[in-house]
Amino acid sequence: MISVALTLSGFNSCSDRDLELLPPNGDLLDAVNTASKLQMFLTNAYLSIGDVSALGNDVMLFGDVLGDKIYNTPSRSVFLLTYNYTFSADQNQFKFYRSMYDVILSCNMVINNTKVPQTPEVVQMKGEAKILRGIAYYYLVSYYSPTPASGVNQEFGVPLVLNDYDVTIQPARATVSQVYDQIIADLNDGIAHTHTPTKKVFVGPDAAKIVLSRLYLTRRAPGDAELALQYATDVKNHAPMGDINAATNSGSFVSNNSSQYGSADYQKYWVNQNDAIYEGHGETIWEIDMSTSSNPVMNIGSNGALPVYYSVGDATRRCILANATFYNSIPATDIRRGGNINTGLFSTIGNNIGDTTPGYWVNKYPRTTSTGNFNRNIRIFRYSEAELLRIEALRLTNPTAALSELNAFASARKGTSYSGTNLLDDILTEKSKEFFSEGQRFLDLKRYGLPVHRPSNCTTCDVQGDDYRFVLPITRTALNNNANLKQYPGY
Repeated sequence: MISVALTLSGFNSCSDRDLELLPPNGDLLDAVNTASKLQMFLTNAYLSIGDVSALGNDVMLFGDVLGDKIYNTPSRSVFLLTYNYTFSADQNQFKFYRSMYDVILSCNMVINNTKVPQTPEVVQMKGEAKILRGIAYYYLVSYYSPTPASGVNQEFGVPLVLNDYDVTIQPARATVSQVYDQIIADLNDGIAHTHTPTKKVFVGPDAAKIVLSRLYLTRRAPGDAELALQYATDVKNHAPMGDINAATNSGSFVSNNSSQYGSADYQKYWVNQNDAIYEGHGETIWEIDMSTSSNPVMNIGSNGALPVYYSVGDATRRCILANATFYNSIPATDIRRGGNINTGLFSTIGNNIGDTTPGYWVNKYPRTTSTGNFNRNIRIFRYSEAELLRIEALRLTNPTAALSELNAFASARKGTSYSGTNLLDDILTEKSKEFFSEGQRFLDLKRYGLPVHRPSNCTTCDVQGDDYRFVLPITRTALNNNANLKQYPGY
């Protein structure tokens, strides 16, 4: 566990005025005149993006619950409003709109600061802030706007707030194109001014390149496929190739490293109890720091965290399972099954909860580990994603190579080979097996305008890819507080 205790101690020592970024006047901004004070705002950005309403839970969970492989059991109503697509401006469970703007406001205080001398340390902090701001805007525009490739309602991007906190502003939505351009600019600037982090809880060039590859695959303007391929290839080539074992955990799970790992190694990456060994793993690009110091600030605990909802170990609030059709599509030989049922990546313990077709609990998020409850870091980006993003980009430029690399990846996982008859479906199928419960499925479907088709345990079983609900509603409170903010059509 990489503790943020040092940065938290500095963060907690600053005044309430600093924490709230209030009031928006020159005296406060002038007071941020040392690198340590600047670090407080950067730390705040990391804590905000790791909040339970952001990447610490909701953004990751909704990325699967809105899809077709993971479901909220109807016997427990925890996220049924989201799962059933019955949300509206007045009733919804989406809190990360506010959380991501909290991230952005903290990043702006770092990026815009001119009082602190531009030492290498400060340049690094500003670069990390650019990457974090780009990531925050990526998730906002991905959920609250239509995709650029859809060509519909392109005026409904999200508000771009690039200045320091000002309670009087009421920003309107930027266009989708403007938001994408800002994200690209932020991430490229971050790449140019950061180095590879020494700890996985900090962002760096590889995290930025993963998002850029996703972004170009979603926009798909002329030349974007080549850019997506370039960034994904850069990250794949940077993946650690060291031995994968309990002593070093230095290697990644990219396919050209496959001879050095097997089912047990892959399973341990997720379900092993020893945090000291399996955090900071070579497969991980960026993970959210979960610890007894940071969790209270991020509201992670028994009332909200991925292990609370996914883990069979949480008897009172567990409600999110993989559907049986998805589980059965993964061959028994596939290392993503993770070995024996109940000790691998899936479990049937206690799944007799009244579902029409019983599902499978997912063991990617242990509730209790060697450092206690809810203290296992949440992995956001992995090196294996770079490999699959590369294949996705190759489909647009060299389909033959894409199929060959896809089958090589599946073979390394001891999975199913593909014919390439429907290459996009093959790629997204393989991605669903690799990244189930990691918040990607809904955004993969949305990127290509594909529908949600659920096989069981659903009230809303089919949602067409052009349905307005693929864009989340702005809450009524946000609309009432900002006269310039318009609701997405359909709500």
